[in-house]
Amino acid sequence: MSNDTDREFANLLQLAIDGQIDPGQGQRLQELMRGNPERMNAWVDHFRLDSLLSNEIDRSSVVDLVDLVCPQNSTLDHVSPEVHQTKYRKHTESKAWWVVTAILAVSVLFMAFLFVTGRSLSPFASVATPTQPDTTIAILAQTSEDVWHGNVEPPLLLSPGRLQLESGLAEIRVYNGVTLYLEGPVDLDLNSLEHAHLRHGKLRARVAEQAEGFTVTTDAVRLVDRGTEFAISAGDDGRSQVHVFDGLVDLYPSGKASRDDTNRRPVSEGESVEVDPSFETRRTEFALDRFPSAQAMDQSVANRFERWKSWSTEFAKRPDLLVYYNFEEFGEKGNGRNTVIDLADANPINATVVGCEMLTGRWPQKKALGFYNPADRLRVRIPGRWPNLTMACWVRLDELRGVNQALLLTDSFDAWQPHWQIAKEGTLKLGIGQDTVEESRRMRSPSTPLNELAPLGRWMHLATVYNAERKTVDHYVNGNKAGSNGLPVAEPLHIGTAEIGNWLRPRQTGNEPIRNLDGRIDEFMLLRSALNAETIKEIYQAGR
Repeated sequence: MSNDTDREFANLLQLAIDGQIDPGQGQRLQELMRGNPERMNAWVDHFRLDSLLSNEIDRSSVVDLVDLVCPQNSTLDHVSPEVHQTKYRKHTESKAWWVVTAILAVSVLFMAFLFVTGRSLSPFASVATPTQPDTTIAILAQTSEDVWHGNVEPPLLLSPGRLQLESGLAEIRVYNGVTLYLEGPVDLDLNSLEHAHLRHGKLRARVAEQAEGFTVTTDAVRLVDRGTEFAISAGDDGRSQVHVFDGLVDLYPSGKASRDDTNRRPVSEGESVEVDPSFETRRTEFALDRFPSAQAMDQSVANRFERWKSWSTEFAKRPDLLVYYNFEEFGEKGNGRNTVIDLADANPINATVVGCEMLTGRWPQKKALGFYNPADRLRVRIPGRWPNLTMACWVRLDELRGVNQALLLTDSFDAWQPHWQIAKEGTLKLGIGQDTVEESRRMRSPSTPLNELAPLGRWMHLATVYNAERKTVDHYVNGNKAGSNGLPVAEPLHIGTAEIGNWLRPRQTGNEPIRNLDGRIDEFMLLRSALNAETIKEIYQAGR
């Protein structure tokens, strides 16, 4: 068995596992396996292992494949998946030739059908996705300087639940037309479209006409809106304050139904009252500025954006920057409007925009590029070889859809070229090209799954550090370590022509003909140094 043939077999096997093999390659694979038990066993073992390691494929997937080629009265029918697999292994040991040949025949026919019809070979396409009920009732529209309890950020779309904002501002838009402004510290139960319970802190509510009747409760009072704008607070002493800026609200003792008018206490525009736990009320000073508002939110966000701009100007002066796109400058120093300007001081490398809709970034004033369409991408050419490399960007990832999504992918995947992407398993991953598929497999470096670290739909900072001297790859999400991987070997990386947010190849076949990022990017940087954890944290804090 020659090394070249072994390498060819390994490459074809990997293509088959990745769902990227075409009918001609399938036939060649079959030829290489014919009369070679070692390769047939490799096929079975790899296919089974790959299936078992995939979160999206259940453990019966290999058995299902065998069922396609087994006789109708097979003893594999009507048994549990575990027993099924045990019997399957025995079955393949005794009839490996027949089963593998049959698998190949079915696989080639199946792939040929898909190839002709243009359908995806993705294993995910064959897995039914149950329809989940949508329980969301509100959207987290804007935040500024927000710090949440336990540093656990809420998702973009909110289901009923508890919100604990320790500091900063948050704007929540309930689907029925109510807008809530929170200022930390505040502890709120968002119970339904019609009701929120304020445990502690203060909020301001602007209630649209369609949402009249929206109710906020505290331990002291039940407030029922009659189409207005009001603020309410809940203190540690059990007292609450209610301020009405516009319209009218009705107050009731906490725990009493709003239909009971016996203890109804109306509060009109310009009035302010304090309510104790026994529902005793007294007038207090009207305090328009003590509560969060849309104006306070806008000013805070504008201030935050200006501070980031100052930081960005200074950051661009770093001598170790290879490229720095902050997506605020397009075309002014380049050849046209489709150019993103590299702000790195030395040897700027501008990027060419293909597709990409201009969208809002981390703040309303900030620009970002969306990569939602298959054509969307940034083209770059980065010369040189780098023993240390730090890749970092701000991303709003809207979906983990079970396919690889590009951050930075080199056009080819030759030895020591990096592929930085969101892996189909939902991790941040750095792959490093090698001479063989098996060698490349050993160079993959995944992070902790992203959905365990940051909510989808909200901006997150991703960073990966390659250190050839230490033979390590470290991942960071929102300034925190998210994975560290040792490498068997390490040499300087080289990029050459590459894409941000997409991949030039593959095109015609495979389960992932397009790897565009399902999201937005509004800042991207490459540094020819291995940044430490402290510096990664500083970059995150400067941009959050």
